[in-house]
Amino acid sequence: MRLGKIYGIEIIVNSSWLFIFALVVWALASGFVPFRTSGLSPAARGTLAVVTALLFFGSVLAHELAHSLLARSRGVPVSSITLFIFGGVSHLEAEPSNAPGEAWIAFVGPLTSLILAGVFFAAGRGAGPQHPVGAGLEYLATANLMLGVFNLLPASPLDGGRVLHALLWRWTGDRLRATRVAGLIGRIFAWVIIGIGISTTLATGLAGGLWLMFVGWYLLQAGAAETMGAEVTHVLGGLHASDLMLPPAAIIQADATVEGAYEEVVRFGGRALPVMLGERLLGLLSMRDLERLGETPRDRAYATSIMTKLEALERAAPNDDAVAVVRRLAQGGYHQVPVVDSADRLLGLVTRESVLRRIAAAR
Repeated sequence: MRLGKIYGIEIIVNSSWLFIFALVVWALASGFVPFRTSGLSPAARGTLAVVTALLFFGSVLAHELAHSLLARSRGVPVSSITLFIFGGVSHLEAEPSNAPGEAWIAFVGPLTSLILAGVFFAAGRGAGPQHPVGAGLEYLATANLMLGVFNLLPASPLDGGRVLHALLWRWTGDRLRATRVAGLIGRIFAWVIIGIGISTTLATGLAGGLWLMFVGWYLLQAGAAETMGAEVTHVLGGLHASDLMLPPAAIIQADATVEGAYEEVVRFGGRALPVMLGERLLGLLSMRDLERLGETPRDRAYATSIMTKLEALERAAPNDDAVAVVRRLAQGGYHQVPVVDSADRLLGLVTRESVLRRIAAAR
């Protein structure tokens, strides 16, 4: 769900965020002692819980905006910020070009959270800790303090892990080596968090232990993905889309019926095939496109009537940066990116298979 843009950066809310937002509201309204014992009506208590939760997630957004705005000021494009169950993430479209830049971009997020913690604490003291509003503000101070401190843990993809990576990069002069070492340290911290979660659950039976296990598992998965991404960037650095592409398994002519196109798609394992008019690419046809036909007989409709047209496809020019193309392939969830020239002639397809082949060949 897209909320809009702030400073030109798109703000996206993942569906998992709605769950955690509802959970925080419920916990504040029913379990937060200063709210429960304040004498407020259930409606007033619920309203205060919603406002407090919104301010907390606004703080998470401020944390990510700090990352994004500093990254953009240092020449790193930022496409969007996504809020999800574990907090938020800024989608940087490139890596910082030097270690100090990476360190500051990573550190500014926790710094923002710690500053907000101080602001909320001062405001809470001003309102009075015995007052429900003051108690809510002090809750926000504590939440931001925990957010800032937790994000400083040296475990990728947390901000502390990125700061550690930057320091190792500066020390060794080898970005890939820094990524591998930081990834190893991150995995150790993730397993420690999982161990604490298991111990807590066995000792107390509290759900907090399960949450720690879940967080540790997330850090393991995200850290492994980040290390793999660095490996891919290292292998593909300096290459272009033309170095990754493969010829299509088959082509579908523009005058082919849906029946004939269907047989070709099935014959080649259900993968999308290019629809061609001579050497010119018109679009791609996949099994999903075939579902659009509805009740129309397959032998009475043409493939061009149901294909995904070229204008709607993510595509690349032969000289496009290989890393950028792979990033588009992964982030967009595409199975292939056609490589075309200025006249829309198909030169090849960059697929997940072609990328893996190139990586395997380089090892």
